[in-house]
Amino acid sequence: MSEEKAGTSVKSLRLGFCEVCAAKEAQYACPKCEVKTCSVACVQIHKRELDCDGLRDRTKFVPLSEMTAREMMSDYYFLEECTRYADDRKGDHAKRYTQQQRYLPGPQHRMRAAAQKRNIKLSLLLPLFSRHKENTTFLDWKRNRFYWRIDWLFANAAEEEKEEHDQTKSSHFVDARCDEELTLAALLLKYVDPKQETARKNRKVLVRYQTVGIGGLSFWLQAEGVRRSATRCYHLEANKTLRENLSGKTIVEFPTIIVTYAPHPPAGYETIDSDKESDDELTGNASDSQSEEEEPASANTPKKAKILHDFDEIHDVYHALASAYSDDDGDTDHCGIEGMFREDIEL
Repeated sequence: MSEEKAGTSVKSLRLGFCEVCAAKEAQYACPKCEVKTCSVACVQIHKRELDCDGLRDRTKFVPLSEMTAREMMSDYYFLEECTRYADDRKGDHAKRYTQQQRYLPGPQHRMRAAAQKRNIKLSLLLPLFSRHKENTTFLDWKRNRFYWRIDWLFANAAEEEKEEHDQTKSSHFVDARCDEELTLAALLLKYVDPKQETARKNRKVLVRYQTVGIGGLSFWLQAEGVRRSATRCYHLEANKTLRENLSGKTIVEFPTIIVTYAPHPPAGYETIDSDKESDDELTGNASDSQSEEEEPASANTPKKAKILHDFDEIHDVYHALASAYSDDDGDTDHCGIEGMFREDIEL
């Protein structure tokens, strides 16, 4: 009995009482937040109240004086896991690219270069993205012609299974490869001309658009690469080619074109221009204006700025030497020495 009491007293001194119920002796310590508990019920209460998962933070800072063999082995296993993770990503063809637009395959690189010549900023996603997998855009490099995948969104199109008063959703159609030299009116004709087979099949969905006709429709390109792009769009011209309409725009994989039978943008969207709207340009303009405002306070010439920069470095060396050779009482006349030093340097 005496040995059991001694063991209990030692354990109590080590963990103390339960920090949840404060009634019993603590038996467990949380690996993450180090809360002392006495039972499974108290453990669950502490996890629920503190939102704790009970997993030790393997990257938590531990002072060198408190490092033990357990911490050393934990760090060793953690580094091994990081190495295995990096090797696994290098071997996975779909996940080995960690930065967008770097080390693109040959066909994608030619597509982006050809789009750049057309003043189109084509952004290609990583291979594991669904939008990249769905993209069927093709570049006929011999003819130097793009065949774009286009997602057509007919705003407020009434579908048969919807109720008549529910006209808020859009009908979605996809064209795998659209010739960039055709006009938008020619590309959309198969959906609005009743003589076309596709138009007849989707008569119940596109009846309003077929009634208005191609001349009364408006085209809007879903904006990409701009602020609040989810609610912004560009106005497109029906009598211009797809190449001309996409010029000056940012395209992520393939364009999404919204079709309306009203001259204004679809509900929830606002129209923007294609010029001076990208985030990069906005950031660049802000930095340019800031640099222009700060220019009068800077050096007059680059040569003088370089001299002042060198002077600051030498000035730091001076302070290091002055502190090294100062007397014990600290009575060195730093001001006089610094004045002589400045005169010599400026000369």
